[in-house]
Amino acid sequence: MPTTTDRRPRRGLPVGAAAAALAGWLGVTALTALAVQPEAVVALGNPAALAAADDGALVSAGRAYLVLRPAAPGAVRRLYAGGAWLVLPAPGTGCLGAR
Repeated sequence: MPTTTDRRPRRGLPVGAAAAALAGWLGVTALTALAVQPEAVVALGNPAALAAADDGALVSAGRAYLVLRPAAPGAVRRLYAGGAWLVLPAPGTGCLGAR
């Protein structure tokens, strides 16, 4: 009877843990955007529909995202109602986040 065990290390564990940590971080950040009024937000989705959902000042736009400064409280909810997949607080606006 052999006394050693031949176990292969689990390779999926670090990848799964990293994916879970990333999903948790995005979830907490998205909930933070709902709880506080951020100075600027990044909304993922159709930029034309998102721009129509809120009358804030447009900072930047791309193919599937929009960065804007909300005009009034409740902008995050309006962006979600306008079709945003995810709305996150923008880390900083301008050159390297300087104001």
